[in-house]
Amino acid sequence: MIESLTGYGFSEKGIFRVEAKSLNHRFLEINLKLPQILASYELDIRNLIKRKFYRGKIDVTVSINQREKTGKVYLNKNLAKQLYSAFIDLKKELSILGSIDISMFSNFRELFIYEEEKPDIDTLMNAVSEALEALHEMRKREGEIIKKTLIEITDILEKKIKALENMVDVSYNNYIDFLKNRVKELIAENSFDEKRVLEQIIIYAQKTDIKEEVDRLQSHIIQFRENILEGGIVGKKLDFLLQEMNREINTLMAKTEDFQVKTLAIDIKTQTERLREQVQNIQ
Repeated sequence: MIESLTGYGFSEKGIFRVEAKSLNHRFLEINLKLPQILASYELDIRNLIKRKFYRGKIDVTVSINQREKTGKVYLNKNLAKQLYSAFIDLKKELSILGSIDISMFSNFRELFIYEEEKPDIDTLMNAVSEALEALHEMRKREGEIIKKTLIEITDILEKKIKALENMVDVSYNNYIDFLKNRVKELIAENSFDEKRVLEQIIIYAQKTDIKEEVDRLQSHIIQFRENILEGGIVGKKLDFLLQEMNREINTLMAKTEDFQVKTLAIDIKTQTERLREQVQNIQ
């Protein structure tokens, strides 16, 4: 199965809310956004991502539902006693009437110590795993769509390369005949060694022979289709094959003088570029 590099996944468990996004990237790049209290679990989450994905820019954001968050509140009794003594001294010194009650301490936040409850690591990792799995499933669905497009373009390419293969011998022979006739005209006008000249024509024609490039194109497109059907982590393999195909097409176009061959080669190059655009999106 071919997997896309783009997708989205979401999960919410307990106090944790996890979002996972994936974008195109040549390698695996992981970006995590965690609350400070979860910073110690960053490595665990990274390892979880690495076990599931091999390419793509993966952004994972974990947030905590503040309304669901729990913890304990402690009173700083020593500070409370000091404040109470200070109030008593002030009351005596300034002859303040009335009593000292608990409401007088409510504005002193320093009296209250809030200790956040330690997060449940199992719930956290389950939420992350669920979001990553949702992302994975979406990438696979997108990958099937891309696979279909790749096969359609590959079918077109195979037909065009086959047509090019059928033109090779005709183009080669026509080119030799053209050169021979032209040389005979020149020989008729001048005193050249016809045998020597014809030998040089054949040597030159062999240098312009594109059969080897066409054979390699055939081989590459066969391997390309096999990798698509096999699936798995094939993005880099397919990209390499397309680079090789592009190189063969450029060589072929530089060697041939045949207009029809050049036109067909341009069509093949266009379809190859279409494949490369699609391949950039798969793992």
